[in-house]
Amino acid sequence: MNGLKVLFKKELREQLKTYKMLIVGIAFVFFGISTPLLLAYLPQIIEFSGQGADMPINMPDPTPLMSMQEFGQTMLQVGVLICILITMGTISGEKEKGTAMLTLSKPVSRGAFVMSKYLALGMLVFVSMLLSAGLCYAYTLMLIGDFAFIPFLGSTLLLTLFLLLCLAVTLFFSSFFKSSLAAGGTALVLLIAQGLATQLPWIGKYLPGNLSSWSTQLLSGSGEPAWGALVVAVVIIGLCLYFARIRLEQKEL
Repeated sequence: MNGLKVLFKKELREQLKTYKMLIVGIAFVFFGISTPLLLAYLPQIIEFSGQGADMPINMPDPTPLMSMQEFGQTMLQVGVLICILITMGTISGEKEKGTAMLTLSKPVSRGAFVMSKYLALGMLVFVSMLLSAGLCYAYTLMLIGDFAFIPFLGSTLLLTLFLLLCLAVTLFFSSFFKSSLAAGGTALVLLIAQGLATQLPWIGKYLPGNLSSWSTQLLSGSGEPAWGALVVAVVIIGLCLYFARIRLEQKEL
């Protein structure tokens, strides 16, 4: 791909310039730290607020498993929204401003143009997710108790793969639509729909939404692996990037 390295560096500089790298990193870190903190100190928070004064609230003691599962659920919901927000205007926004045409007028391929954006965003999400998970794990050990590291790492990697899928899907729609809101909205609806479709017989177990279920099961040591969903997720990522390039080749900027 002509110009991939140059465009990739350009995307990283743009992330620094627009503070996207800082904002996304802080958001992920916040939820990574806040999950075990809230679980550990929730009884004290309720007592301090005075809500349990008239009617005592019996809460189970937090466990490391609860902390890890809560982290996964939080990052799945928040992470998807963050991925859509940072990606939906990546191509459509540049087409609207005319910067895409200016970039592609240079000796760079459209494949490199798409891939550089995905790699830069993917690296940002990957590093932010691992940092967030590492902090969650460390605070859980300090405040709540010990937990096996390998299952938590596997769970985190599955969630990260799903977030990388969200980036690819949103990037494709960003190349398809002129409006950033249309790209983000369509991606969100499609991701929600496939999540609901995981309940369907036959096809449901192969949908990427099952990665979140597998992630939870890894933590508790139950259930069966969803290798089919993992393979389908990787294939969809590849197809989204491929058709995003095709779309740019067929459509006038």
